[in-house]
Parts: sequence; C-alpha cells; structure tokens
Amino acid sequence: MKDILRTASDLTQSVFDAALSPLRGGNGALGLAFMPLVLGVTATAFVGFLATATGSAILGELRRRGRLRAPHPESPSLRGTPTADELKADCALLPRTLHVRLRLGSRLADLEPALDSANHYRESPTGAKRIQSRGRGLRGYIADNRIAVSYSSLVRYRLLALRLRQLLQLDPRIPLEWLLPGESPDRPLPADLQAPCTTARHRLARLLREHRNFDRLRKHVDAKLGISELLTVRRTARRAKEAAKSRRWLAKQKPIHCQPVVLGDYTVNATPARLDATASAFARFLREKDLPPKLAAHRDRFLRWLADASGSATAGP
Repeated sequence: MKDILRTASDLTQSVFDAALSPLRGGNGALGLAFMPLVLGVTATAFVGFLATATGSAILGELRRRGRLRAPHPESPSLRGTPTADELKADCALLPRTLHVRLRLGSRLADLEPALDSANHYRESPTGAKRIQSRGRGLRGYIADNRIAVSYSSLVRYRLLALRLRQLLQLDPRIPLEWLLPGESPDRPLPADLQAPCTTARHRLARLLREHRNFDRLRKHVDAKLGISELLTVRRTARRAKEAAKSRRWLAKQKPIHCQPVVLGDYTVNATPARLDATASAFARFLREKDLPPKLAAHRDRFLRWLADASGSATAGP
C-alpha cells in the first residue's frame, strides 16, 4: 500500500507539472485532460491506505486489551468430551489400578481443552489492560462436580497420559483410552489411523507388562523423554542454593552463652558446656572458612581452654 501511495504521489506531481507548463511557456493540455483521473486514483489509494492502517491499529488494540480473545482450541480427539459421570465412575473404582489411572488421565486430557482456563481482562480508567478474573479450569470443574479425588492426583494421571502420547508418537485424533488393554474404539477409525493405532497399542501393552506400577511407569517414561535428568539437575541446583543460603544465615548467628577465645590473630566464640560439639564446630569452621594453616596450630590451645573451662564449671557449687 505504501508503494501504491508513493507511485500515485509521483504521478500526481508529474501531472501537476504538466498542467502548470502553460504558465511556464509549455503545452499542458495532456496534463489537464488526465488530471481528474489521476486525482481520483490518488484519492482512492490514500483512503484505502488510511482505512487499512486504521483498521489494523484498532484490531491490534482490541486484541491487546482482551476484547477479542482467541478461542481455546478444541480437542482434536475422536472420542469427544467426557462427561462428569464417566469421571466419577472411574474415580469410584477401588483399588485404582494402573489401567484405571491411565484411562482417567486420558479422559482428563480430552476434557481440559473444553474448560475455560484463560484470563479475563477489563479496561482500567487509564486505558490499561487489567486481569479481572481467571477461568476456573480443571480445578473448578472438579469442585463443581464433586469428584472425590484430589486435584494433584488427577493432574499426575493427566500428565502421565500426555507424556505417554508423546513417547508413543500418537496421532492427536487417537485418544490414549482406546489403546489400553480391553478397550476398543466406540466408533470406526479412519483408514489412515488404523495402522498407527495398532502399532501404538502393541507398544503400550509391552510398556504395561514391563512396568505394572504407576511410579515405575512414570519414571521410565520420563527417562525415555529425558525429563528425569532435567528434573535432577534442577533439584540439585535448588538444594545447593538452599544449602548456601542456610550457611550464610548460620554465619550471621552467634551461639548462646558463648565466650570469646583468642587463637593467634583470630577470636573464636566457644561454648564450654559442649566440648565435643564445639571442637567439631571449630574443625568445620576451619574447613568452611578456608582459613590459613597457621590457625590450625592453635587448635590444641583451644581444646585445652575448653577442657579447663568445662572442669571449672563442673567443680563449681
């Protein structure tokens, strides 16, 4: 559109120059004849450019403020949206075997796209976008239908079902529920899905024979997808960070009923009532603080002082 506007502007300028040529001593009859046509084309291009730019700006602002939110994508599964009665029937089965947990997780994965879990926005007086409320999502659905299973357990079932789909490289149209042993599709599959469905059913049956426990299957699937190593690295880093934070906090604390002990060029706070704990604390103090070796030469003097202090405290009245 900018190129069209630029071309129309150049053409208009050339026509104006030709129209004004009689005043400059030339012949401008051709320019005067085509001037209305050029002016019309220029005006149309300019109006079109303004309408396109203004419409794009308005639509962008409406999307930014949440007035035109994109709808939540529907589940491509051929099974359809499960009902609350089906979920309650699965939750009521005790003991809840691995087969039941995977079927429940598959149904929750098909149900979640149909739930409202997006943010709802409102416009503040200043024109800024503010979050007014959030969709209740799966947690609200469980509470409204009074499903007697904890939300965390249902999320674990759903997550394992999703990761199994990823491991089996399952087509989005095939629900995991139809691949479980003893289950069958409630409708005929398309011709292009019959072979992938059979292959995935055999792979899933082999996984269930090798890992009959929920946690073992989850760990195996995570290891195959490379998730366990990532979680281990994150967990190790978090624990190291928490340990460093604890050491920094303990370094600022002073023991109760301590007495200062001068060891060479340093002063150490010691507790005479706990000789062994203080000695080990002093050794740990040397290691953690990475102090010069000359301080270690005063360790015997430190322990003798503790022994004398403990003996005098015991012999007292």
